Amino acid sequence: MTGGLGSGAYLALLVVCAALAMLTVTSHAIALAIIRRRLSRRISGKTYADHMFTEAVIISTTVLSLSLAHLFEICIWAAAYVALGAIANPQDAIYYSTSTYTTLGADGVSIERTFRAIAGFESLIGPMMVAWSTAFLVEFVVRMRGGSGSN
Repeated sequence: MTGGLGSGAYLALLVVCAALAMLTVTSHAIALAIIRRRLSRRISGKTYADHMFTEAVIISTTVLSLSLAHLFEICIWAAAYVALGAIANPQDAIYYSTSTYTTLGADGVSIERTFRAIAGFESLIGPMMVAWSTAFLVEFVVRMRGGSGSN
């Protein structure tokens, strides 16, 4: 491969990918633990099946909290792109990271060829975090409506 990365550079990229993945998963786990603690106190021993407005407010607040957790995780990846020199402009890095994390695909923003593997890894991790949030949200909606669920 002419002009490509050497095996040491590939190893370094894998280490960066693993570190970003671990940071993303750890921050998501912490965010879910905080949200779970607050929600558990709010819904403990209560059902909201007959209280549509209250249920809607709690669910909306939970969705907003989960969205903020995802935004923080997107910013982790964006900061890495800027720090590594993959994308020069922080705003472009956030846009690129948001598009990659959600697997939408960035339009008009490119990443340095050397760092494409990191973007690919982000597009693998992002949907997993969204799926984890979805499972979390479903669990609490079931509990709010009087179904079984664990803390």
